[in-house]
Amino acid sequence: MKGLNSKGTFQKYNLHLINGDVIVVEEDYFLPWEKGLIKKFENASEDTLFPIINLFGENYYVPKKSIVYISTGAVEVRE
Repeated sequence: MKGLNSKGTFQKYNLHLINGDVIVVEEDYFLPWEKGLIKKFENASEDTLFPIINLFGENYYVPKKSIVYISTGAVEVRE
């Protein structure tokens, strides 16, 4: 996951947390499916901590059990 100043094509995801917060993250749009966030989420145990960097460069460690669901956002191209 990269910051807002990175160039490329990015898939945005909204992590909806159990406390009602939503963290917006992104990953390279052309990242192979098996290496992406959704696949990692599917394969993770409930105790797994996801290291997340949001769009502003802030670091989080979010437990899988705190993520209620993940929704996809826009695909963004930055040049």
